[in-house]
Amino acid sequence: MRKTGLLGVLTPGRNLFWYAKRLRVMRPAEVIHRVAEQCTVKVLEVRHRLGRAESMRGGERVDRFSFCVGSTKKLPHLPWVFHINDETAEQLLSGKLSVLGHEWTWRPHHSVWHEAPDTHREWPQRFFSRISYREGNPYGDVRVAWEPSRLQQLVALALLAERAEPSVRRRAVALLERQFLSWIDANPFLTGIHYISMMECGLRLLAVCHAFDLVREWVQDSDRVWPALVSFIHGHAELISQRLSVHSSAGNHTIAEATGLVYAGSLFPEMAEAQLWRSVGLSLLEQEAPRQILKDGGGAEQSLWYQRFISDLYGLVVVLLEHHRSPVSVIIADAFHRSQRFLHAFNLVDGTAPLIGDGDSGYALSPFLQFSSTQKTQMDGLTSFEESGYSIVRGASSDQSQMIFDHGPLGLAPCYAHGHADALSVILSVHQKNVLLDPGTYTYTGDRAWRRYFRGTRAHNTVCVDHMDQAVQETTFMWAEAFLAQAVFKEETADGSITILARHHGYEKRTGVTHWRAVLYAAPCSWLIWDRLTGDGDHHLELNWHLAIAPRIQAGLYVLSCGKTSVHLAVEGGTNVLHCGEVEPPSGWWSHHYGVRQPISTLRTEYVGSLPHEFLTHITIGVGTTTGVTLLERLSKLRSFTDGACTY
Repeated sequence: MRKTGLLGVLTPGRNLFWYAKRLRVMRPAEVIHRVAEQCTVKVLEVRHRLGRAESMRGGERVDRFSFCVGSTKKLPHLPWVFHINDETAEQLLSGKLSVLGHEWTWRPHHSVWHEAPDTHREWPQRFFSRISYREGNPYGDVRVAWEPSRLQQLVALALLAERAEPSVRRRAVALLERQFLSWIDANPFLTGIHYISMMECGLRLLAVCHAFDLVREWVQDSDRVWPALVSFIHGHAELISQRLSVHSSAGNHTIAEATGLVYAGSLFPEMAEAQLWRSVGLSLLEQEAPRQILKDGGGAEQSLWYQRFISDLYGLVVVLLEHHRSPVSVIIADAFHRSQRFLHAFNLVDGTAPLIGDGDSGYALSPFLQFSSTQKTQMDGLTSFEESGYSIVRGASSDQSQMIFDHGPLGLAPCYAHGHADALSVILSVHQKNVLLDPGTYTYTGDRAWRRYFRGTRAHNTVCVDHMDQAVQETTFMWAEAFLAQAVFKEETADGSITILARHHGYEKRTGVTHWRAVLYAAPCSWLIWDRLTGDGDHHLELNWHLAIAPRIQAGLYVLSCGKTSVHLAVEGGTNVLHCGEVEPPSGWWSHHYGVRQPISTLRTEYVGSLPHEFLTHITIGVGTTTGVTLLERLSKLRSFTDGACTY
């Protein structure tokens, strides 16, 4: 959520400081592109002012569009996992949604699409580029306001209609149609916040196509629905094609926009621009596939949420092309399959994944779409993803532990927009229950202090030096002085012992400090995490462990009850203090869902003094277990390695 124009007249809500930062990462070709884009926006604004912003010429015959006729579905069957109880179904039929931590209920009034769910203020209804929507705007977090206008609830209503008995089906289809037509009436082309982001337009286009394709044989108000749909598709695709997220703005937005163009071009080939839309969309997807989905299947944005998001989008394109018997590019198909394999490696049994990097709780089409639900069971031991920079250690079956070690880069250059300053952080689960958490995201534009905290180093399970982040937060979606991280040693022995040593240089330029971290595992139930900070002079060091379970202190250990077993945590190397739900400064928080935060226990170990310095964190699973002696013995080899290693 970071795209509009950059040059020309300053966009409301921005300042010269922001423009200067963005210009710094642009190459000449991008500057030229931005100037051209501003010219396009100006032309659109003139059309809007003159009342000529209609998205399609009048008098079009709807029956000439194959998508709008017949009862045969034009879209492929998808791997839906749609299981809802009667109460949830009734809420859906009543127009009620949980929107990123806020309640939203549809009503037959235009204002419902413009009222901010988080503040209940009304977003202005004027030409989209004249609306102040970024950090500090007077209306609220625009991401929250955008969610119901993605119209993905229409997909849920369509799925309910498919599976329900006739009376419920009629209610579901009627509400689906009313919400869609209400949105059309409330959002004239180019008017309001829902035309700001081209990604939002792309996602809305996908949702509407799938919703009406699922219920096409039960459409009740066809005289209004199909003409409105044709105009809607044309306007959205036309706008997306003119304002694509490219150059330094390329990211998951680009994939959503390209997918929208492929859908519009494939499903509405009768439109004059259809072939161009489809060609541009497929070309962009091929271009971005190797850039955004790395060779090992990981995402260049360093966000598991957005990795699933773009993987689902690639999957939708693959099955769409196959359904229409069109050739599927090897590049596109391979990007989908390798990203699915990568994502599966991180999933717990319930299908959830850690909240590494940014995540806005949004979906490509629907939370009920599950491309990865049929993947094979994961294996114990060490799994490494060298290019994306993750190691996953699964303990012996008796302790059912899994630790994810992040030794990857900050994110997708040049802005690193969705990456977090989480170098060398770890996440631990035991018996499918979270123990050491990644904090999540919470907000993008809602509050600057909370945005800085949740993406900063202090909110992650790693070491913070001199109260600084590992990289410099320039803007809400931009980092400077990006760190490099790498795993320098890995070993897995026949007895199940695993050792990984990694380092990052995020603090070297500003403080002269290098952070080394080793993760050591000994079967069946012992972990040791060793942090070594090298450099000169005195420094403030802070090691944070964000605990999913409130601990009790017993004989100097922090004990976490985890189902039928317990996890024992001991930290050496400084003064230990527990923090929970503190606001100034923020400390001890977790955001399991965008827009929602809740207090958790954070164990902080602080040291002030000269370097080198070490922290030792012992983690044992089960009563009466202790950290194995062999783990401590293996540290001597690692100390020698770090003493003799050269810098980057």
